[in-house]
Amino acid sequence: MERQFQKLSWLKIKELVPSKIDTIIFPVGTIEAHGSTCIGTDNYIPEEISLGVAQRLNALVAPLVNYGITRSLYRYNGGITVLPDTFRRYIREILNSFVDIGFKNIILMNGHGGNNSALKSVAEEFHREKQSNIAVIHWWELCSSMTNQFFGHAGGHAGTDETAMIQAIGEDMVDEKNYDPDLAYTFKAGADIYPVPGTILLYKEGEGYPEYDLKKSKEYRDKVVETVGEFAELVLQRWKKFGL
Repeated sequence: MERQFQKLSWLKIKELVPSKIDTIIFPVGTIEAHGSTCIGTDNYIPEEISLGVAQRLNALVAPLVNYGITRSLYRYNGGITVLPDTFRRYIREILNSFVDIGFKNIILMNGHGGNNSALKSVAEEFHREKQSNIAVIHWWELCSSMTNQFFGHAGGHAGTDETAMIQAIGEDMVDEKNYDPDLAYTFKAGADIYPVPGTILLYKEGEGYPEYDLKKSKEYRDKVVETVGEFAELVLQRWKKFGL
């Protein structure tokens, strides 16, 4: 069946929610520089994961929120941001609407690290005030152990993991021709830099560079969907088990 919420008529939604489907997956990202991948990387990935796990979770997938909190990469060409307070209010009002429609469970699929703290605070407040179930998933963190096992090292911003995901979603969104290892910057403790001096951000010296192996990228994408789906399914099952 169709899993994209916005492709359904209001009559179909009335039929499905909440009697047959009580879970919605809500992808959120931002627009910013990502090395040699598209500036929509943080949007395409959470949407891909959401669509990949929807059937398993018997969930609908909400329209993506494209704009988030872009900070250290804002000045690189194409960067777009909203103020944290604006972002929190906007996300919260969308969450309120999901409850009004009849959804009991919300899986918020985050694609951007700059959104993490804002989404956590919104989710805590939302849960307390609405008595609704919400899980915020930061996919790259949830999949970090699997990524280490799969590639033999951690990923990074626009590094091995994100580049593989985007290549698997669409080869035309990866600009391997213009890739330069000097695009990468390894984070050093003790410094906050705006703009950060690189658009591929690594967290360990010499590890996390893009690989551009299409076959491997598709295998990794499938593993990410499996890992996230397995975790989200566990959360939903335990909410149900405890009568939440």
